[in-house]
Amino acid sequence: MLGILLKNLAGYDLIILLLAVFNAIVIYPKVKQASHSLTNKLQPKIYVPVSLLVDRVRGKRQEDKLDLNALIAMRADEIHYYSLFSAINSAFPLLGMLGTILSLLGMVDLSQQDVTLSFTVALTSTFWGLVCALGFKALDAGLLPMVEQNQENLKMLLERIDHFEEWGIRDET
Repeated sequence: MLGILLKNLAGYDLIILLLAVFNAIVIYPKVKQASHSLTNKLQPKIYVPVSLLVDRVRGKRQEDKLDLNALIAMRADEIHYYSLFSAINSAFPLLGMLGTILSLLGMVDLSQQDVTLSFTVALTSTFWGLVCALGFKALDAGLLPMVEQNQENLKMLLERIDHFEEWGIRDET
């Protein structure tokens, strides 16, 4: 069985595996790094009294200045890379099915031996598509909570600052 899987890597299965390598080596680290950076910027700030946050936004002390535009840009980067990661993940089962269909379509008017070969190619593309989809779904399960938490923390931070400035609300603590 391993021989069949390796033999079929020279065909359509290679596209699936190259996309998996790209997703694992390029996109996943960028999503993870963007999420960690944003988390590190947001976590120390969401529990600070709102008056101190507003002072940091206004820049009374340059070394403690809180740049909301930078936080929003970091969130945009996180969303961008996470969207790419998720889109590639959802393509794996589709690529596996496409490989199956292309292989099966090629079986019309073939000899018995060619039909067997085309059928194994069809099954291996489905196999690789599902293996990649399951593997990256596991990675996604680790990323999604961090991405969602960052979204909530940034939203809470911006709302706290907006409420303080609009309605003159003083420290919530």
